[in-house]
Amino acid sequence: MPDQIKLRVLSISGLRALAAVIALGAALAGCSSPKPAAQGPRRYPLQGRVVAIDKPANQVTVDAGDIPGFMSAMTMPYAVKDPQSLDSLAPGDQVTADVVVNDTDVKLDKLVVVKKASPTEAATPKDAHPTPAKSPKP
Repeated sequence: MPDQIKLRVLSISGLRALAAVIALGAALAGCSSPKPAAQGPRRYPLQGRVVAIDKPANQVTVDAGDIPGFMSAMTMPYAVKDPQSLDSLAPGDQVTADVVVNDTDVKLDKLVVVKKASPTEAATPKDAHPTPAKSPKP
């Protein structure tokens, strides 16, 4: 009988040692894998030309150059962070801004007119195609 008691004590001690090793391994594994930091909004510089302004939708359409690290050059509408920034814009204005990306939300911030459109640029968008003049009928 005393031999059985020793065996049982050894088994419990062995289980305790095994549990301690597993707990230590899990704790060390948790320490070695860093938790992802909460990502804030990312900002990208934009340079482009105003094509259209939609104040009710709080948007401006910009023909922008490449935005390094974000997207290739394209014309697209952007929501603006500050609706009052639309008040000083006109089609044809050259602008700079920060494209602020937060998950799926994309907005323009710090929208600045760097060159006002000339009266002809504002009246006729750059990509508008002139209508050919009609020739008189013979």
